[in-house]
Amino acid sequence: MKNIKNIVMILFVGLLIVSCNEKQTLEKELNEGQLVLQFGSNARTNQDLNDYGLKVENASGEVVLSFEKISEAPEKISLAVGDYTVKAFSAEEMPYFTFDAPYYYGEKTCTINSGEETVVDIVCALKHVKLMINFDEQITSTAKSYSAVIQSTHDEITIDASTANTVYAERSALIISTTIEKQDGTVIKNKQVVSGLETKSEYTLNISY
Repeated sequence: MKNIKNIVMILFVGLLIVSCNEKQTLEKELNEGQLVLQFGSNARTNQDLNDYGLKVENASGEVVLSFEKISEAPEKISLAVGDYTVKAFSAEEMPYFTFDAPYYYGEKTCTINSGEETVVDIVCALKHVKLMINFDEQITSTAKSYSAVIQSTHDEITIDASTANTVYAERSALIISTTIEKQDGTVIKNKQVVSGLETKSEYTLNISY
């Protein structure tokens, strides 16, 4: 008789645990939804978007999920019901100037609903302006030396015969100072301010004597 009571008690406890687990699972499902991400770029790039970083922030701006690479994120991300901002980026911080690491960034806000899948399409756009400094052939073939110093309010970079003539710059007003030294030692200097780059994706400056 005692054994029967023990068996009944064990079965009752087992059913109670199963019932509690099922209730917790149901409550979790009711309080969560799925985030499905899609990515793209509105500019030509050789970079693999799968190598971009990914962050998910809640409505308070707190990071609730972070992945060093998009490829590390699951196909469907479970999130508590609420509002979020999803951010994708090619680097943690955007350099003010760079020759070979243009910065791409995209973000999208979304709302996660109970038991639903929310598809978010994020377009990663180039945040730099592509700046091309072209010294004409007469300068490059006859000058003793030539250079262009590009300055923003945050930093500066130099373009000369030893560097590429294309640089990615922050979208702000820039001061471009050029120095050309002829073979006879004559030095020609010029300075100009380039503004309105906030709305441009590319800008070319042609320099001649």
